[in-house]
Amino acid sequence: MAKSAATILCLNADTIFMGEFSELGPIDAQMRDELEKGQEVFSPLDEFKSVEFLREYASDILDYFSFVLERRGMSVKQALHESIHGVVGIMNPLYSHIDPSRLGSYRQVLAEGEEYAKRLLEPKLGEEEAAELARHLVWDYPAHDFVIDRKEARKLGLPVQRLSISDEKMLIAAISGVEEHEIPYVGFIDHGTQKRTKPTRARRKGPRKLPTAIKPTARQSAAS
Repeated sequence: MAKSAATILCLNADTIFMGEFSELGPIDAQMRDELEKGQEVFSPLDEFKSVEFLREYASDILDYFSFVLERRGMSVKQALHESIHGVVGIMNPLYSHIDPSRLGSYRQVLAEGEEYAKRLLEPKLGEEEAAELARHLVWDYPAHDFVIDRKEARKLGLPVQRLSISDEKMLIAAISGVEEHEIPYVGFIDHGTQKRTKPTRARRKGPRKLPTAIKPTARQSAAS
């Protein structure tokens, strides 16, 4: 899985190899608001989806009220005039819970990720197409955990190739092995710290071991 910041890293790749279980995700940022939500991590996109729902809800109520009043003999103008007052009365309490300043700060966080994605995509796609794809990855998916599988990623125009079955099996075996021994495996490998071993002539007998992973050191950076 490569979600949010990890998806942004993939956008700069010449080729993205994805197996049967691979998934990218939207690039909406994850953040904390200790004053309002404590230590809980959340997506600021949730706030905008709530506002989007309220806007659609207000429009639906207006249409409903107007339809009912027209059926009762009012003109379109009269029906709209009376309906607007009813909609305002219903929606005001809901909109009063929205803090514009907090919503603005959330918008800035999302715009930052969108701009990074656009700049990474521009050399390959051009300015307009990169801007559209970056906007789509931030705003058009319903949830942070939404799965962008191999098929979806190709539709977006990303340079996706299928990971071979043999490589995928080896990768799954390696992950299973390090998880069994609770060894962290998320991060960048520092090739300078690897020790080269000389090949041995005699083959050691015994059960076959799972591929081993390099344990991250203090010099390595963790991927988000």
